[in-house]
Amino acid sequence: MVIVLISILGITASTLLMRGGGTISTGALAKKIKDDIRYAQGLAMARMRLDTPPVSGPRFSYRIRFNVPDANCAGANQYTIVNNADGNGAWGENPNAGGAVESARIPSTGADYFCVQLNAGDLLGLTASADFGGGVPGVLEFDNYGIPYDSDGNKLTAAKTVTISKGGETAAVT
Repeated sequence: MVIVLISILGITASTLLMRGGGTISTGALAKKIKDDIRYAQGLAMARMRLDTPPVSGPRFSYRIRFNVPDANCAGANQYTIVNNADGNGAWGENPNAGGAVESARIPSTGADYFCVQLNAGDLLGLTASADFGGGVPGVLEFDNYGIPYDSDGNKLTAAKTVTISKGGETAAVT
């Protein structure tokens, strides 16, 4: 019985080592990214319920950004959910230097800056790439009606894909 248990543990450990470490699969990360995209869209639509008159108020929108340089989320392999609450065109900044960062909160921890670092920890070996069009291809923006746009403010007219990879394994979110 002991030999059988040791064999099972050895096979499990070698499988994880051969996959490059980490414990999350491409399919699991694809589901998380899909949920996070819906979260960004839901946040943008929730802003519509604010009492700001649409004529004088800013256009409330949220962006999910894949592999876009971000001072608050170091590294080249990451994604963030940010907004431009002050309307100055700088997404995810700290406009008042007082802690009110233009970002979604991470629902599971309450952290005030939504940043997912890929290729580290449980996500070791995982990468994500996306091209939504526009001048910054990794940016997907939602307005307060939930309508998707590219980084240049052009409404998306075709399905776009986020590709998740780990070694030779891939998954996609469309």
